[in-house]
Amino acid sequence: MKNFLIALLFLFIALLLQTETFAQENAAPWLKTIGTEGRLEKITSIRTEADVSVSDGIKYKTSTYYNDPQRAVFRRIYPDRTVTQGVEGKYFWTYDGKAEMEDDASAEMFVLGHQVHAQLLFFSQIHPGQMKAGKSDFIGEPMNSAEVRDGDSVWTMFYDKTGPKGMKLRMGSGQTVQFEFGEFRPARDIPLPTEVWMDDGQRRFKYSYTKIAFNEGDLAGFRAPDSVLTDEQKLLRLHRIVMDDHFFGDASGMRSNNAAPFTVVSEGEVFTMSDEEADAGFDRIMSSRDYTVYDDLIRPIVKVSKDGMLGWVTVRVFAKGVRFDKNGKPSGPLEFTSAWTELYEKIDGKWRMTGNVSNFAPDRK
Repeated sequence: MKNFLIALLFLFIALLLQTETFAQENAAPWLKTIGTEGRLEKITSIRTEADVSVSDGIKYKTSTYYNDPQRAVFRRIYPDRTVTQGVEGKYFWTYDGKAEMEDDASAEMFVLGHQVHAQLLFFSQIHPGQMKAGKSDFIGEPMNSAEVRDGDSVWTMFYDKTGPKGMKLRMGSGQTVQFEFGEFRPARDIPLPTEVWMDDGQRRFKYSYTKIAFNEGDLAGFRAPDSVLTDEQKLLRLHRIVMDDHFFGDASGMRSNNAAPFTVVSEGEVFTMSDEEADAGFDRIMSSRDYTVYDDLIRPIVKVSKDGMLGWVTVRVFAKGVRFDKNGKPSGPLEFTSAWTELYEKIDGKWRMTGNVSNFAPDRK
């Protein structure tokens, strides 16, 4: 009976994961035309490089990186300067090589809108709203269309039986940006466009992609160096590193920015841990779960003491994934909303996390 129940639990988890993949593919029907079956779950990030020529004569290069809608970067490399824009949780930033500046929410649309190949493969992840299927003309030809509202904007993908042909963004302001796809070539056996034309109503941009790579690089290579960041920005960045370490299961990364002793306040208890105790705790946490979602729900609230030696980062996070038992076997789904405050102290000129005060919403699984 026990073995039967265990087998039944494994079947449930397998069906759950299969259902999520099935829902993704059904929500984006053009994926079947480019042969993504059994491949999307193996793609953890997308990196691209392109040469861009604009109708007004300007030329530059671009580089993009995408993990998910809360971990994405778009870089423009001009002959005389480089501008990088990033989405990290609910913190949006621009780095011009001299300083990092916080952007408003419009930067999120700008950065994610330029993740053309991520839009093709993970459209439903980027735009989780209800998708509306229909028929529409695109560049003078009848096409199938799939439309979804995201905030006050509407995104539409156009495709036929041979695959995706283009995409359109209609903003709340009324401005429309249109993308046309061309010159498809395989990347890991998935045909993707290596030429994309983008028209924003004022200029026309041609993107000639020189690189489309999966599971290569990370966000760290795009971030501004600590030397140009304010204390508030350093703490925002450390929080995102904490988020990434949890999401990617990097216990050593979690340890690298922590001080000893480390104090944890949670569920009515206070724990003060040495290096060894904290290390064992991080290893246990990382081996007992696998996250599919680990997202900021708010822009973190950051406070720095007047003397610049203490800092607090207060956050609210949603997480989802699978739990594992002590033998490394899946034991059930994991889902929760949590709020916490990360406690930091500047030690030898570097911010170190000294503690964490957390709580969970009552519907925790």
